[in-house]
Amino acid sequence: MLGDETMTFLVTGVALAAVCVPFFQGIRISLAGWAATRRVPSEELRKNRAADDGKTEPLACLMLRVLQKSLREGEREGQPSDFVFDATRQYVVNEYEHNYARLITMYASLLPPIGFIGTTGGMLILFLSMHLADDSLELGALAIALTSSVFALVAYAALEGLKIRIYARLLESLRDVEVLYQKADARREQASADRSAKPLGAPASA
Repeated sequence: MLGDETMTFLVTGVALAAVCVPFFQGIRISLAGWAATRRVPSEELRKNRAADDGKTEPLACLMLRVLQKSLREGEREGQPSDFVFDATRQYVVNEYEHNYARLITMYASLLPPIGFIGTTGGMLILFLSMHLADDSLELGALAIALTSSVFALVAYAALEGLKIRIYARLLESLRDVEVLYQKADARREQASADRSAKPLGAPASA
């Protein structure tokens, strides 16, 4: 028979392993989302390209590229530029939700049920060990009942916290694009006002 400490460590390791699979998958998606929501220097945004370093394309660059195309099409169709900007921003947020946020939520949502299953299984084994008067089995049951819930809840909180932080990074990166858009829009309005103020047929001076 296994000793008490060996049984406890073995069962605790099994509980931790069960939690690690969805947790590390969630971490992998979170790291990809972290890279995609990084802020891009203004100079690179103006050039409409990120640094060619082999990393994931920042969503700020995607928004700028889609925004420029949408503004050109919107001008032909007579759509207000503010409407085009809001629609483009929502498109990029939807891309973030589809590629990162939903996947992180999916893996995080798997963790509480895994912890609950471990706790329930541990309690069942505990009742069985009490009937069999097996101290080693009883300690193993207590270990899996307690540690599975603790590991699962800590991992769940970590993934949800990362998701919130990544979303904040996304808003910061998109705010940089908004600043560029507002400056460009102000220049367009100023140029339009200058053209309107310029006399069309001023008589030549004698």
